[in-house]
Amino acid sequence: MEALLTSSFVLSSLMVSMDVQSVVSGMTVVNIATVTAITLWTTGFLCLLNVGFAIFYRDRKKQELISYLGACAIELAVFVFALLFQLRVIAHVPYHLPPGLPVNRAEIGAALAFGIGLFPVGYWHRINVSDLPKRIADDAQVIKDRDGGVHERKSVPGEWMN
Repeated sequence: MEALLTSSFVLSSLMVSMDVQSVVSGMTVVNIATVTAITLWTTGFLCLLNVGFAIFYRDRKKQELISYLGACAIELAVFVFALLFQLRVIAHVPYHLPPGLPVNRAEIGAALAFGIGLFPVGYWHRINVSDLPKRIADDAQVIKDRDGGVHERKSVPGEWMN
């Protein structure tokens, strides 16, 4: 599951970085339509992911279930807002940023949506970094005990190539 989350983050980052255009002043400008589209896909995915986690981990503590559903509700609200912004029902975001900042409101909204959507999973399934070497050693021992699951045949190829 962590690999899926990491790959979706890398994909989103690559999609945003591909659309960055340089301006003469040296600052970077990101196409807001692209960031909005990425926000739509990301929030939709994270909303479904939190629903899936709520269903999968429904036997755990109620706090965990409520955190997944709360993050899903926030993601759904951001999704609806981004959809209305993409469809031009909402013409502009009323929050004004000071001039000269290297980020715009769409980038801040996308980053917040991504962080809020991944927070419950990161909180409930965190590991302690000091426990990491022990866990790696335990996994290595399990793989070693099972011989890695790979077995080399000692027979000639004619026996199994019919």
